Amino acid sequence: MSITPAEIQQALRISKAIQEYLESTSTVNVPSTELYGILADKQLVERDHDKGKHFRAFLTKLVKANMLNLIPQCRAMPRSGGKFDWTFNRAADRMPARKQVEVAAEASVAKEAS
Repeated sequence: MSITPAEIQQALRISKAIQEYLESTSTVNVPSTELYGILADKQLVERDHDKGKHFRAFLTKLVKANMLNLIPQCRAMPRSGGKFDWTFNRAADRMPARKQVEVAAEASVAKEAS
């Protein structure tokens, strides 16, 4: 099962939002149902009546594609029937590095073009 570039970007945005939430609280081993409301409010996951059914399905898809490392705060504990228990903890040291855009270089290119 492969993950699309859009799903990779979604996972990275989810990871950033989760990290921001976990840094603002002192809780550990946060369940997915607690994070679901925050992610749904930020429109990073689809809202549903099952408190995160689509979010958990997305996490399962990441596990099956061996891409759960895109959300380093997440740990999947296998259960019977191919299901998982999801827990989240801070992972600032494992967050993907973001490339800095060189504003000065872009400004000089734009200046030369005009």
